[in-house]
Amino acid sequence: MAFIKKKIRKPFVLGLAAVLILTLFSALGANSRTANAAADYKIVGYYASWAAYGRAYNVTDIDPAKMNVINYAFADICWNGIHGNPDPSGPNPVTWSCQNEQGQTISVPNGTVVLGDPWIDAQKSFGDDKWDDPIKGNLKQLWKLKEKNPNLKTMISVGGWTWSNRFSDVAATAATREVFANSSVDFIRKYKMDGVDLDWEYPVSGGLAGNSYRAEDKQNYILLLQKIREKLNAAGAADGKTYLLTIASGAGPTYIQNNNLSGIAAVVDWINIMTYDFNGSWNPTTGHNAPLYYDPAAASSGLTEPANYNIDKAVTSYLSAGVPANKLVLGMPFYGRGWGGAPGAGNGQYQVSAGISSTGTWEKGNYDFSDLEANYINKNGYTRYWNNTSKVPYLYNSSNQTFISYDDAESIGYKASYLKSKGLAGAMFWETSGDRNKTLQTKLSAELGGGVVTPTATPVPTATVKPTATPSPTVKPSATPTATPVPTATVKPSATPTVTPSPTATPGQCTAAAWSSAAVYTQGQQVSYGGLIYQAQWWTQGDRPDLSGAFGVWRVIGTCGNATPQPSATPSPTVSPSATPTLVPTSTPVATTTPSATPGAAAWAAGTAYSAGNIVTYSGQSYTCLQAHTSLAGWEPAVTPALWKLN
Repeated sequence: MAFIKKKIRKPFVLGLAAVLILTLFSALGANSRTANAAADYKIVGYYASWAAYGRAYNVTDIDPAKMNVINYAFADICWNGIHGNPDPSGPNPVTWSCQNEQGQTISVPNGTVVLGDPWIDAQKSFGDDKWDDPIKGNLKQLWKLKEKNPNLKTMISVGGWTWSNRFSDVAATAATREVFANSSVDFIRKYKMDGVDLDWEYPVSGGLAGNSYRAEDKQNYILLLQKIREKLNAAGAADGKTYLLTIASGAGPTYIQNNNLSGIAAVVDWINIMTYDFNGSWNPTTGHNAPLYYDPAAASSGLTEPANYNIDKAVTSYLSAGVPANKLVLGMPFYGRGWGGAPGAGNGQYQVSAGISSTGTWEKGNYDFSDLEANYINKNGYTRYWNNTSKVPYLYNSSNQTFISYDDAESIGYKASYLKSKGLAGAMFWETSGDRNKTLQTKLSAELGGGVVTPTATPVPTATVKPTATPSPTVKPSATPTATPVPTATVKPSATPTVTPSPTATPGQCTAAAWSSAAVYTQGQQVSYGGLIYQAQWWTQGDRPDLSGAFGVWRVIGTCGNATPQPSATPSPTVSPSATPTLVPTSTPVATTTPSATPGAAAWAAGTAYSAGNIVTYSGQSYTCLQAHTSLAGWEPAVTPALWKLN
């Protein structure tokens, strides 16, 4: 103030100049603050592994410049040698053996994080892979996205709507929490990722009927996250980097009640709040999928607690529960939900309908935004309307009485402004394949920028909760709307294919039609190529049979008579050395002391069945086996603390 007063005493011209200079510096400072704030916003995009199947949307289709975090969905939890969810009431009641990236069955402790779909995750060839690359598939393609955008972080998301059935069991004991945490570190080191995202739907209650639940989940979730954070911090110190830990969380009042949100926020880098699926065809009354604000017009419509199921209410509740604004990332849907048989009053809005709509992109009642762009928005009898209270658009077709709630660039703009006004950490969206034209991603990027996500080394808070020794009986889930779209059934290999030909064809003839790159093949279908007959092990399109490899989609089952097989094409060695994956982390944790190897102990070897208590030597040190398992390359004692203890 003294400086300003002194300037005021100067002649008018100098005073005016000073004011202009101060104004300019003030404007520059404001712009700088705005730019810095934008650089810190997270733009988190989920990529669903099954999008590479029938949806034909690959990791290579992602624009890595339009987000700074990719959550790869999903890995699963191995339990009693299998993963998946066998409950017959679930959307995909299938289990698979726990496998490594070669599709080989592995023996690992209960609670181990494993690949959800080994073939699409790490085996499918995307054209520039070599046949003997140890890791291909979606995971390798994520590495290439990071080459295009060095600021991009990739994270493994564990669980999801279909695969949350074992989280309660994992969180219930110190032993299984240790296994999960150690295997999370092993996973992100092995597959070159930057962190772990837990998508537990949901602790205490909710989710699918077959999920395990406990009242103690509320405390045990904190203990699980603390253990993961402890292991990530230790691994980061050894590797010279900081690993991220996040969760996906529900937005309804039940989730808020069932979780210690301030305790969670103290451990994680941020929380991705799933502020969508507030309304859907599970309720016959038409409503909005992700309303920003409460619309009083919905009060008597028959919707479930409309005053509680909107974004503003969810965010306000999280902040009131002790979650810092800078640790809350706002979820946005890249899809719409539809109802059929909706009366025309109010253009179909807040009307009792006949239920789920008869159309959809991949399933009835669910529409990708890019599909809405191409076929619905002010097209084919559908008219776009705008709810100015909730700040969201909707569609109505009076001829077939279909109502569709969705988000577009306008509503995304309002939500981006909202999160900035609240000081939130950024935006998350489900999921990339729903926005093929990148309309919504472009809007988000323009609003929030594509800054660098700089993780902070979060200390492990002192444990303030105690695990319960005796699990309580299973709690019956409540009728909570789903928070993550359920993947359509994905066909996965049931057994490791073999490449040993078995000549069964009639000499001189070929019993199968020639393979076509444009055709879609499903499990069991046969084709001929290069004088051999191949059988598909699961869904495929465009995968040339002779490039399939030992664990690929095609298996040789015979020959075409006297035809001479063509040699398999061997790709030229054009992949740079930096792009070649390695199974062993480049940085191995360094012990404070270096124990000598136990005399007489056998050297560790892959493919060996070990029992708890066995002692081996590896790199001049001795290790004791903690859990019975069959060893594999990439699971050496030095990098698998869930399996081996350094003596």
